[in-house]
Amino acid sequence: MQTILIVDDHPLYREGMMSALRAQMADVEVLGADSAEEGLRVLVRHPDVDLVLIDVRLPGMDGFAALALYGERFPTVSRMLVSGSDEPQYLTRAFAAGASGYIPKSMSVREVTAAIRRVLDGGVSVPEDNARAGAARAQDPMAHLTLRQIEVLRLLGEGYTNKEIAKDLRITERTAKAHVAAIFQALGADNRTQAVLSAQRNGYL
Repeated sequence: MQTILIVDDHPLYREGMMSALRAQMADVEVLGADSAEEGLRVLVRHPDVDLVLIDVRLPGMDGFAALALYGERFPTVSRMLVSGSDEPQYLTRAFAAGASGYIPKSMSVREVTAAIRRVLDGGVSVPEDNARAGAARAQDPMAHLTLRQIEVLRLLGEGYTNKEIAKDLRITERTAKAHVAAIFQALGADNRTQAVLSAQRNGYL
């Protein structure tokens, strides 16, 4: 069994991504850490970690610095950067720091899974490749949600309003509403309660 470590300081997002990967990758163990420093401690305790997903925004040491440091300390562990931005310079900086892959939060869970599989198999993953890999329709409707929508869904489960979601994720309220609508459509839900219950049934909450 291969092991993945997710380093992200936002507990709802971290737990949401861990749940999503566990649901999609039954043969993979998923661990979590809330900072780059905690991630280093986890790697010391778990020398069997094969891949680290590192969020670009972390307290103290940011994702780019963590990519480079993890490479120095644990050169056999593959690394991927996770970012809420699709800016090309982020991709360039990630690979310059030693990343084997780049995951924008606009990617669906299915696309992320394909990207992770590619890196675990010794390859390199960029968003353009993952878009093709995720073209086939998954039977699990949750697999069509993007990572950003998983974040929104976790906040829905906590009872957040659209305004509170927008503030927490630093997006506009209009964007938050759009994400909620997309979640309803993907899950065949008419309201927040149905969406949350669907996520719970599928092991995402």
